Amino acid sequence: MFLTIAHRGDPLVHRENTLPSLRSAVDKGANTLEFDLRLTRDAHIVLLHDAGLERLWGRTADISDLTLAEVRETGGEYQVPTFDEVLDAFDDTTFLVDLKTDDVITPAVAALRRHGDAFDRSIFVAARRGGREALIKLRADAPDATIGLDWTEEQPPSEELLDALRPQYFGPRWRVADAAGVPTMRERGYRVWVGPLDDEAAVVAAMEYGVDGVVADDISSLLRLRADAGTS
Repeated sequence: MFLTIAHRGDPLVHRENTLPSLRSAVDKGANTLEFDLRLTRDAHIVLLHDAGLERLWGRTADISDLTLAEVRETGGEYQVPTFDEVLDAFDDTTFLVDLKTDDVITPAVAALRRHGDAFDRSIFVAARRGGREALIKLRADAPDATIGLDWTEEQPPSEELLDALRPQYFGPRWRVADAAGVPTMRERGYRVWVGPLDDEAAVVAAMEYGVDGVVADDISSLLRLRADAGTS
């Protein structure tokens, strides 16, 4: 299956990382939802990319300093959703789970294991400083986890890192695809996605290049281009 990965849902139509955004992406045909996880002060797992609420909600407050009830004092239609709400709402969708902090990893894994086959449908990434060390610990604690190695560097990952992490997926940015050795990684059995991409020409080029998935903000465009290519 080619992964049509909706970056934070459908953020061009609805506020990113909210239930309306995620639902819109799935309703349009996305088979994979990418989202970000953090913890509130009272240890609820919520979807939020930034550490704080200022960019999208206009509140100068960090999520780690607020209880869930305090977070939900604002938001209206676009509430910050809990992870459990997302797991209840999507029972057959692949998840690309970006672990934004170390402290969210263990409770996130536990939540996924409580929700049927959700753990098996999840790919874990940690696109942040220190994220690779966190994923190595995840690999040790959950050997059955499916892990993706996010990559921005202009050289392939080292054998030492690959041996420690044992990822099933490789996720380089499109601009470093050649330097990062995408063809070689695919030959070695890694599935590869690229993105986030917001340019249609880049999406077409990536599909022609031979990747296994694309991360996109404009999920409508990605799905249309995928259909035009005549593949599924």
